[in-house]
Amino acid sequence: MMNINFSFIVIDDGELDCYITQKFLERIDKTLAIQTFQDAEQALAVIREDKRPDTLPHTIILLDLQMPMMSGFKFVEEFEKLPGEIQKNYSIIILSILTSASNPNDISGVLNYSKVHSIIEKPLTKEKLFLSLNKAETGV
Repeated sequence: MMNINFSFIVIDDGELDCYITQKFLERIDKTLAIQTFQDAEQALAVIREDKRPDTLPHTIILLDLQMPMMSGFKFVEEFEKLPGEIQKNYSIIILSILTSASNPNDISGVLNYSKVHSIIEKPLTKEKLFLSLNKAETGV
């Protein structure tokens, strides 16, 4: 069992997707701090107000790309405009049914953003998550 030293924010417009992802994470470690949002703008507003001390764990944002109102692409664009002292506390992992194979122009561009570490094709599995967390931790 991998020890996860992260907290999580799940951003997905599907209430069921948020619930499933939260339960999935809780099954890995019941002590994880997990926030879920169905509205990317609301999540961004909470992140923008981040005034936490550096002692708190790094936060992984599990982000859906295909959302109404503010898409995952727009969220990443807006996130990258936040001050560096806020950005340093977060890493973004894209959770999507889209893959670069199914839509290469659409999805691969999101990896050009510095805080986007990887793309996980839904459904989320423990193996896919641990591989991505390892990338986020090592910065690879």
